[in-house]
Amino acid sequence: MRSSAVAIDLARLWAPSNLRRAAPGVALCAAIAAVAFIADTRSLLRFGAVWVPPLILTLVIGMALQPLSARASLKPGLEFSGRTLLRIGVALFGCRLTLGQLVDDGMLPILVALAAVACTIGFGAWAARLFGLSRDFGLLTGCATGVCGAAAAMAASAVLPKHENSDRDLAFTVMGVNFLSTLVMVLYPPLREMLGYSLFEMGVFLGGSIHDVAQVAGAGQTLGPKVLADAIITKLLRVAFLLPAVIGIAWWVARGGAAVGTARPAPPVFLFGFLALTTLNSMGLVPANVQAMAAQVSSFLIITSIAALGMKTSVLALARIGMAPVMLLLAETVFIGLLVVGLIYALRGLV
Repeated sequence: MRSSAVAIDLARLWAPSNLRRAAPGVALCAAIAAVAFIADTRSLLRFGAVWVPPLILTLVIGMALQPLSARASLKPGLEFSGRTLLRIGVALFGCRLTLGQLVDDGMLPILVALAAVACTIGFGAWAARLFGLSRDFGLLTGCATGVCGAAAAMAASAVLPKHENSDRDLAFTVMGVNFLSTLVMVLYPPLREMLGYSLFEMGVFLGGSIHDVAQVAGAGQTLGPKVLADAIITKLLRVAFLLPAVIGIAWWVARGGAAVGTARPAPPVFLFGFLALTTLNSMGLVPANVQAMAAQVSSFLIITSIAALGMKTSVLALARIGMAPVMLLLAETVFIGLLVVGLIYALRGLV
């Protein structure tokens, strides 16, 4: 019964009449994303050593156009972009991964990645209560910090119960995680001598503690190709745990009493698409040119959904979010950094 209901919902969603109604809003969100992409490819978002991710520019433009979100002609497209295109983008993200990446560098990156994801999400849910915030907000920020930044935040948001501040909380998380990720990209590489790490251990530290893939690459590049390769592998391991992380969040929320009515009791379909594409890529069934195209499409769809998020987010509402969420993101960043440092020392010589 459940599978037939899902099929009916999908058929309604992709009905020509619904797609026509969504077209104006989708076109506007795609245009905003295209502006950010073009600016990035022409290096207009680089200011010396500082790089502004295109998703941040997309979010800012979307928020500037927020008054347009009240137009009836745009609302269906904003909803379609913020939900359906997001899910397709996250599913296509699986083409970037292979299951073989889980074992290439031995057990240390695997254990570090697993602990970083699981413990940071759990810490986020626990620490949120200390700051007077909801458990769900802690799960959202914990997933973004522990897994892979904005993409993880968007995926977690898709399975969390919706409320009047959902878009505001997601916009804050996307912006906050990117800012902190850029900050630690600069701060962490010079710590190698103080930590006493080998090149391999430093790569694992960078890949295990920095939030976004782009900033992991930026930090790794400053220490050479060996550190860069190990950092990227460790980071991709964290990305590979996106599926179990979001399934775990969906289960946690669904068993939470009052939240059951609004949460999804089963893993969303798009996560199975993510897993299926990762498996096909691992089997060598996805050609390199298709992988590259899927990665570009995935990035564009996620950024398009962020444009929709920005247009539905009030700047004034974001300004009123207060210091508690900021402190929570800082606490999660410090937590994952210290956790990875401790694990590398504890596991030295054992794996």
